[in-house]
Amino acid sequence: MKRVILFGTVVLLILGLSAGSVQAVHTMSWGFQLINNPNARQVALNVANAQEQLLEETDEQTGLERFQESLERMVMSKAIRDIVYYDPESGAPGYGFIPLEDGWIYYAWDEATQTMRIFHYSDGGWTEISIDAGSQPAPPSWP
Repeated sequence: MKRVILFGTVVLLILGLSAGSVQAVHTMSWGFQLINNPNARQVALNVANAQEQLLEETDEQTGLERFQESLERMVMSKAIRDIVYYDPESGAPGYGFIPLEDGWIYYAWDEATQTMRIFHYSDGGWTEISIDAGSQPAPPSWP
């Protein structure tokens, strides 16, 4: 009888210690996978930055300020569509001004070179950017 109790106790100890070591290995491997995972680090960083920004933004925007920002975004969106999707055969004017916080943007279609010329006015001077429509390549062919 003593042997059975002693044998049972030894078996329980072995099973208990092995189960505890398996749990420790699982916990340790999970923790290190989380720490060494760059995606998990980036998510944690994004959450921390978002929480920090929430603390900084204590004053609420008024309805008028939100409306003004919405109008500015709509003006910029329309101007970008006018520039990017300009069709010379459409008869629409190929030029326009866009107000910015630090200056102005003026865009104009150049018939001679078939390019959209964009100018940015800031600090009393103009800077030019050209977008060349160029010739489009042939579309890809499927077998």
